[in-house]
Amino acid sequence: MNVRDLLGEVWRNLRTGTTRAALFAVGLGLAIGTLAVADARGVVDLHRRADAFIDSGASVRVVTATDHIDGATCEALIGLPAVRASGALAEGARLRLSSMPDHPVPVFHVTPRMAEVLGVRAEAASGVWVSDHTADLLGVGPGQELRAGGEPMTVAGVFPYPDDGRDSRLRYAVVVPGGTSTGYDECWADTRPPTEEADDLLLWAVRAEADPTVSVNVAQLNTSLGATFDGAALFAERPTRFALPAAALVGLVLGFVSVRLRRLEMAGALHVGVSRRALLVGTVLEAAAWSLAGLALSLCALVVAAHVGNPADPWETFAVDVWGPVGAVPAVLAGAVAAVSMIREEHLFRYFKDR
Repeated sequence: MNVRDLLGEVWRNLRTGTTRAALFAVGLGLAIGTLAVADARGVVDLHRRADAFIDSGASVRVVTATDHIDGATCEALIGLPAVRASGALAEGARLRLSSMPDHPVPVFHVTPRMAEVLGVRAEAASGVWVSDHTADLLGVGPGQELRAGGEPMTVAGVFPYPDDGRDSRLRYAVVVPGGTSTGYDECWADTRPPTEEADDLLLWAVRAEADPTVSVNVAQLNTSLGATFDGAALFAERPTRFALPAAALVGLVLGFVSVRLRRLEMAGALHVGVSRRALLVGTVLEAAAWSLAGLALSLCALVVAAHVGNPADPWETFAVDVWGPVGAVPAVLAGAVAAVSMIREEHLFRYFKDR
């Protein structure tokens, strides 16, 4: 059988439904698509949990050593692999604002890089920072002024600080950025993931000449979501991690079954003189046609699953799970080849009786 005749036979088999291509394409697409989507949604859920953990401030560790925190060293902690941002803080005298003189407002002095820890949205080069809650209470925004005893203070930036279980002091305070040379009370460091090893490294922020009797404590800014979130470990142990090899297994089975159902037809072809090589090539081409169609269906579903509600890069999630559906295609071909290899011309009569 020459190439033209072979391709013509493949096309006729696909067009007339001999291969059951539509049925197997939809079946494969549904099976591997469901597996890939299930794992993708599991990965998206991990991203959402990680985002919630970080947004709540649970990843921020607070080293407390009153008046013995070195501001420059605290800010230098950002050079450590586990530290994303760090800054020092010290409580100052309360401030009586002209807009609410009967309720003095707490004041905290911080180092400049505390802005990265708090997520300050700064729109002025100098001034004070307030939480979004305090800004709403006072009716001010970035670039506007607060007055305390007749002296104006520019609101340089506003930072999110919800009431979600975190240390609430900064929610109702005025934060004043300054230098790094004075002694601070606390060092805040955003560590990802928070670990005991990272906590030990944060102790470098305590001044070396600190009084041994000074109490040094490391605590979590927000404990409401647990002590830690190890995304890498949770990803490696996710229940749906076996979806990818399962997709290949599904492809192998469907490829085998698609040929096994046609064993009488193929044994007959061998009987009338069709070479096993031609039969094998034709079967592979037919299986490739419907398996690629099934792959396309599954990838459409995977794209949607990776994008919906994903706070991270959806294409990274897609890249994790695309290998399951892609791997199902060669598995289909392997199953088809195995089934063809098991068909024997001398079993034609038996196939006829078993049909």
